[in-house]
Amino acid sequence: MLHIVKRVEHVEKYKLKLSFNDGKVKLVDFEDRLKEAKNMFLPLRDVDYFKKVKTDGTTLVWPNGLDLCPDALYGQGIDVEQKKRPTPKRQPATPKRSSKKTKLSV
Repeated sequence: MLHIVKRVEHVEKYKLKLSFNDGKVKLVDFEDRLKEAKNMFLPLRDVDYFKKVKTDGTTLVWPNGLDLCPDALYGQGIDVEQKKRPTPKRQPATPKRSSKKTKLSV
């Protein structure tokens, strides 16, 4: 399955939270990979530059043209529990009271 990065959010230092097209949210930590960064990865060691990450509608991209395989990101990421929105409770229907007064015969 081709995974698509729909949204990216910088969490801290070299950690990104990625939302994928299948609804999964994953946390990817790049810190270990960037310790020995070379070539196009070298600028990402600067956290301010690392934060410039965007999604192009398919995967992650940085201003220097570096992009990463979304399937690899999906496989490397750790699943993040999503906060579920509380489902509004439905109020039970209350019977309407008649406004008409009825006389009781005796």
